[in-house]
Amino acid sequence: MIRAYKKQDDAELIKIWYEASIIAHSFIPSTFWEAEKKSIQEKYLPLAETYVKEIDGQIVGFISLIEDYIGGLFVHPNCQGKGVGTELINKAKSLRPKLTVEVYQENTKAQRFYGKCGFTLTGERVQPETGCILLAMEFSLP
Repeated sequence: MIRAYKKQDDAELIKIWYEASIIAHSFIPSTFWEAEKKSIQEKYLPLAETYVKEIDGQIVGFISLIEDYIGGLFVHPNCQGKGVGTELINKAKSLRPKLTVEVYQENTKAQRFYGKCGFTLTGERVQPETGCILLAMEFSLP
């Protein structure tokens, strides 16, 4: 089941975000992600339109939208590769005719995932906080 985010989801979403971020972004020091935790909970989640995926009452992933921008798509590491991310992307596609996202150049798994979901590369930039290259990708309904 996919449902709208509730404030009481915060602790579980932060846990999923952190665990998935550390695994997917091993090229970025974990101290960067530690420093971001408070900001995610206090600024990011309250401002974004977030949907969570539950299986048997357990949150296994979430997607956060800021207008047509996917601010985050995170799936619990134990549930990756099982269609959870695709379900969340499909939810976002049902809400927006156009979606944009940025992924780290070194995160080839995310690039492949978004490519399979119909996203195409539109540009790149350097993230000042990490010095890493972010690739911009976009999806538009025909």
